[in-house]
Amino acid sequence: MKKIMILAAAAALVLASCAKTEITSLNEENTHAIGFASYSPRSLTKAGDTYVSGTTLVNNKTFAVYAWKTAYNTFLGVDPGTPDFMNPVTVTWKGDTTDGDGNTYAPVRYWPSGDEPENLSFAAYYPAGGAGITAPTFTSGVGTYAFAAQGASADMVDFLVADVVNDQVYGSTNVSPTYKNTVSFTFKHQLAKVQFKFKKATGVDSNTTIKLVEAQLKNIQTTGTLTATYAQAGTPAVNTPGTTTTTWSAQAIASSPITYDVFLNTSNPSTSNKIELTTTASTVDDSDIFLMVPQTMLAKSNANAQYLEVTWEVITDGVTTTNTKKLYLDECVTAENGDTQANIDWAKNTFVTYTITIGPKPIWFTGVVTEWASEQNGYFDVQ
Repeated sequence: MKKIMILAAAAALVLASCAKTEITSLNEENTHAIGFASYSPRSLTKAGDTYVSGTTLVNNKTFAVYAWKTAYNTFLGVDPGTPDFMNPVTVTWKGDTTDGDGNTYAPVRYWPSGDEPENLSFAAYYPAGGAGITAPTFTSGVGTYAFAAQGASADMVDFLVADVVNDQVYGSTNVSPTYKNTVSFTFKHQLAKVQFKFKKATGVDSNTTIKLVEAQLKNIQTTGTLTATYAQAGTPAVNTPGTTTTTWSAQAIASSPITYDVFLNTSNPSTSNKIELTTTASTVDDSDIFLMVPQTMLAKSNANAQYLEVTWEVITDGVTTTNTKKLYLDECVTAENGDTQANIDWAKNTFVTYTITIGPKPIWFTGVVTEWASEQNGYFDVQ
């Protein structure tokens, strides 16, 4: 009897020991907060506000994160529906590109744990709540966004969407063992960056001055729908990267069409504030870098063809002429002195610069002399 009791006591000690160890382990697992880092693979040159000036997001700006959970060893579907883990959380970017702990959000979420933890898949866009960006819906794909460009360049946002980080568990989100809790996003530009430069043609007489009075973009498609879709790569497996695709559709001119002023290093040009051009292309002001809805340039024959309307003055010896011309964007050429149409469309994540060279056509003179009329004879007979 004593032997049996001793064995029972020993068993109780073992169980107590296991229980204590398990409690400690579970507590450690539950302290694994989810952090976020970022990588933006292509930079814009415009700094400030939401515009990305390098390959990391702008400090103190925010991005929105959505997340789905799937059961252990099951995987994110093509149409996963409404995110059921984060919907969304708003992360403030603090400039830490590796360890996501520095990028703050609340309340903090934690990695699922246990022997068979649920998988998490993440999607994100930047900037969270940005002007013109409607929060995504999830009836198909991994997010459908309605977008409207703002009415002035200075108010535009740098709309970025991250590739889906799919089917993750704690420790699988980063190749570095130091940052096992960090989800690292790759953000991609969804708009086209467009700018304009102006210069005076070479060979213009030194007594002639050319001044840019006004430049306006018209018939621009400023609204559209962006849909993000996702597909697993090969046989689904935890941590196998999938493919994220974004597609624009339904681009249109706004019901109240927007005209964009190109200011070029100054406030809105006027009769008292014009820009004198030189033979060196003008420097583009930060406020004149436009982030536009991707769109196809339409032919001049189309009533909705996009164009830049330019007004300039030519001043020679105190005499001024004012000139206006519509430059249809479908008709730009491949080289400064070329004549082949470039057919440059505004695609997402592209950078298009137009250089407009203005030069008056000189007036030359030549002449011919008409021949004398047919000979006529007159006679006098003087006696």
